[in-house]
Order: sequence, then C-alpha cells, then structure tokens
Amino acid sequence: MTQPTTLLLVDDNPTFLGILKSFLDENYPEEVLVVGTAGDGNEALTKATELRPDVILLDLAMPGLTGLNAIPHLRRLMPEVGIIVLTVLSTNGYREAVIAAGADDFVPKASLNTDLLPAIRRVKREKAQKAEGSGQEAGERET
Repeated sequence: MTQPTTLLLVDDNPTFLGILKSFLDENYPEEVLVVGTAGDGNEALTKATELRPDVILLDLAMPGLTGLNAIPHLRRLMPEVGIIVLTVLSTNGYREAVIAAGADDFVPKASLNTDLLPAIRRVKREKAQKAEGSGQEAGERET
C-alpha cells in the first residue's frame, strides 16, 4: 500500500478549514493525510517548513501575507512541495496569476468535490516524476 499524500491546509476561515479537513478525512482516508492547518501566509511558511507536507492547499484571500504573495516564498523554501490554490476567486485572471507565481494547480472552491482529489493526485505524480528525473540526471552526471 502506498503512503497517503500529506497535506497542509491554509485558509483564514476556521469553519472552512474544519469542513475541508472532515471532507478529506471521511472521503479519502487511504489517499490523503492532513498534517496541519494554517490561518494565513506567514503561518503557512512556518508550518510548511516544520511539517514538510507533500502538497499545500492554499487560499488566496487572507489577511497579512496573502496566498498569492506566499506562493513565491513557499516555492523558494520548498521547491519540491506541491501547491494547489483553493479559492472562491475563480476567474482566469487569478488562475494565470497563481500559476505565474509558482503554484502547480488551481481549484475553485465551488468544484472541490469533483476537482480537488484529481488535482492532488496529478500534482503529487508530477512532483514525483520531476524528483525521479532530477535523481537520474544527478546520477548520470556522476558517472
């Protein structure tokens, strides 16, 4: 059996965090494991470096350090982590901005029931493939 994908949930709404955690725990206990939550971008930076999740689910509109502004910091600190923006701000402009900032995917909160798990799977798979490719390239250089 494969290890579940570890997740850090980041949103300034504690009610939504609780609902999201329950949704993931109840529906996908074999596939995902929520290892922590954070209420803003600054807390996300601290928790991400402390917990080392496979994927961070990140809201955009938060007080203090916003999700959009946190993405480049998270990417610099942890290039290997998957970052999926989960937001109500679901316009193409926001989608383009978060991808340009370094996020791996964008899921509107309105479609999290159908789109979130496939996005988590895809991002984890892409990160694993990238890590394997980097390892092979390093091995090739050593020989």
